[in-house]
Amino acid sequence: MQSRALRRGIRGWKLALFTTINWCGWEFTRAELFPLKFPWMTAGLAVGPNGMLPWIGVYGVSAIVVLLATGIAMRKWKSACGFALILLVSVIWSLRSPAGKVDDGRAVMVGGIQLEAVMFDDFLKATQQLPADVQYVVWPEYALPYDVRSDSREWSLLLDLCRERGITMTLGTQSRPVGSDEWRNIALTLDADGARGEHNKVHTVHFFDDGNPGATALPIKTAHGNIGTPVCFDCDYEGVVRKMTAAGAEMFIVPIMDAKFWTARQHEQHAELFRIRACENGRWMFVCATSGVSQVIDPRGMVRARLPVLENGTLIGRIRPETKLTFYTRFGWLTPWCVLAVAAVAWLILLLPCRRRPAETLAT
Repeated sequence: MQSRALRRGIRGWKLALFTTINWCGWEFTRAELFPLKFPWMTAGLAVGPNGMLPWIGVYGVSAIVVLLATGIAMRKWKSACGFALILLVSVIWSLRSPAGKVDDGRAVMVGGIQLEAVMFDDFLKATQQLPADVQYVVWPEYALPYDVRSDSREWSLLLDLCRERGITMTLGTQSRPVGSDEWRNIALTLDADGARGEHNKVHTVHFFDDGNPGATALPIKTAHGNIGTPVCFDCDYEGVVRKMTAAGAEMFIVPIMDAKFWTARQHEQHAELFRIRACENGRWMFVCATSGVSQVIDPRGMVRARLPVLENGTLIGRIRPETKLTFYTRFGWLTPWCVLAVAAVAWLILLLPCRRRPAETLAT
């Protein structure tokens, strides 16, 4: 499409604008719409948490990055400096602490258990060793790679644990209907009274036996407020966290599985996506991983606490409910769709036959 635009004689800022919508249209398609969709390492993600995310989201930020790069390539120095300044101010904005104290009366003390490929009793023991003031406990995705509710001993122990410590729990387990071969990868939330609800992973991983995908993205009502519990890969894409927030999620508890055999770089790249989602939607997020990175993220996407890669242990931190919706959650998520619509029109025009100009005009 770029070469077609050049052959049509598009130059100057028309070419710069086309380059931006062309890039961003394909990027959004590759990241969110293509059957093998994969949203890691976009141009907007490379900027990290910033002040534009709550307005236009990560794909909108990609457009600013591409405009900056195009301005530099075309030696439009004044314009390039302007876009660079926008990015710089946006990143500085995110470094400010969110309004209010984290340890106010609404804050919830959360403890996450970062362990991989261990037994139920190992998670149970680690939870029992958490400080007494922990109110919410998280076990990672696939902590219990079976339907724990079908095991009467373990389910009873979980309920007793919640009752004795007065805690709410979210853990990675499965849902397997009796008499069916189908199963679902879920985040199950429970307290002393039993199961509070579950979220079925919507975005199952390609080429991986990850269960049947879910179709809903709703928060779960708990004693600590409405909690969003997306599972791992759900947070790589923009839709699940946004829909949960719009449906009333006040904070997020996220069980994930980042396998030990990944490189440290893969862990760190994946960790960045949760910061983007927190910043887009203005919500606190507690991420509990199997082997890192477990992290506490504030509504500006800044990491307040973390447990490093390939380190077994527990992460404890405070998060608090937020109710205000960002512009992105309300309307800004439409930004890449609008860009894609404009790009589609431009692609169609470029695919249509072009009437050749007279030879003398070409020679001139």
